[in-house]
Amino acid sequence: MTKPMMLSDRARFPTQGVSLVADGDETRPKATGPARAVTGATAKFPRRPDPRVLSASIPLFFIGRNKYGFWVVRAAEGRTGGIFLLKRSALRFAAKNSVPAGCATMFLSDRFELDVENRGSMLAAGLDVMIRIITAPTPPPAPVIAGRKPPRHRRAA
Repeated sequence: MTKPMMLSDRARFPTQGVSLVADGDETRPKATGPARAVTGATAKFPRRPDPRVLSASIPLFFIGRNKYGFWVVRAAEGRTGGIFLLKRSALRFAAKNSVPAGCATMFLSDRFELDVENRGSMLAAGLDVMIRIITAPTPPPAPVIAGRKPPRHRRAA
């Protein structure tokens, strides 16, 4: 349960609720994280805004959707992240991981995959894995050779 911010808290943390929107066309080097959630997935994130726009002391979270439409949250530094069914759950995750000062959120229009260990909804993560398995491409069927006669069996005398 969260308590409402008091007026004195708002004065101390004026950046509470900062939100940025980016189109994701700038690339950022891949961050190192504990365990890769999706093997082979490369995430492209925009650079952190200039310190004149957003102080380096304010945590920044990228929020967007993955290939299957689940909400994905990832810290700009690559420390934590999660997959969620609802947008408000993703925002709540970012807020809880930046207590007490609050954070800035950047909504990305491009789809991206979580590249750090999932610390979000286990249900959403399980559904995401199930959809990946179901929609994985199947190998092509073995070719059938037409016109070939079956081998003849010799009778034992």
